[in-house]
Amino acid sequence: MKKTAIFTALAAVALAGCSAQNSDFSTTQKAQIEKIASQYIIQHPEVLIKATETLKQQQLAAQNNEQVQAVLQHTKQLLDDSTTPYVGPKDAKVNVIEFFDYNCIFCSKISPVVRDLQKANPDVRFIYKETPIFGMRWESSRYGADMGNWIFAQKGSKAYNTFHNAVYESGEVEGKLTNKEVDKAAKLAGVDVSKFKSDNSFMNNLQLFGELSFRGTPALIVMPTQGANKDNIKIIRGYDPAALKAAIASVKAGTAKAPTTSKS
Repeated sequence: MKKTAIFTALAAVALAGCSAQNSDFSTTQKAQIEKIASQYIIQHPEVLIKATETLKQQQLAAQNNEQVQAVLQHTKQLLDDSTTPYVGPKDAKVNVIEFFDYNCIFCSKISPVVRDLQKANPDVRFIYKETPIFGMRWESSRYGADMGNWIFAQKGSKAYNTFHNAVYESGEVEGKLTNKEVDKAAKLAGVDVSKFKSDNSFMNNLQLFGELSFRGTPALIVMPTQGANKDNIKIIRGYDPAALKAAIASVKAGTAKAPTTSKS
């Protein structure tokens, strides 16, 4: 059978499947069409593979659109929470928001990438949402998150950055991180750990993490401070250095092109 006939048959199957009331084909004809379609897929499995890939892309696009809308709804929590640690200029035009857990191996892997991007982009604000998703499994996740927020409140961005990097530089992840190692990083940041007080402020981040429909860490958002929309919000799920670097460049380029609003 010629390809045109086969594709016609496949189209007919699709039409028949879309409408339960389709009476253009008899039971015998439908059976023949289904047989032709099945044989074609068996002989050309790449068709099924391509269809599966297309479906995955459509699902990812739908998921991304939903998350972007959620980001727009939670912009204030993402950008204007005074208790959230950040590194970089407070009045930056571009922001990188990271949700992470100190016991997460992929968060550990992306940590030096983020550190290098900080140095390469001193005009970008990096916002750190302490999100101990493994807190129920490993107490050091909760302890590290609380310590990080406390250090930022006590000493500010520079001390927090020292602490944050030191924890990941320990190389202890997936339950191997101890409270003692967290204390060691805190001391490097110049704080007296005997004065530390836990406040579980990370709970707000965990809630926000869920409302944004993230399923794992690291989860990163790159977005402008002003004029955020569906086209200039970039979401990176998991360890993807290339995507993160490209997202920062893209959003920075967009803000550079954006017209300035003059004050009257």
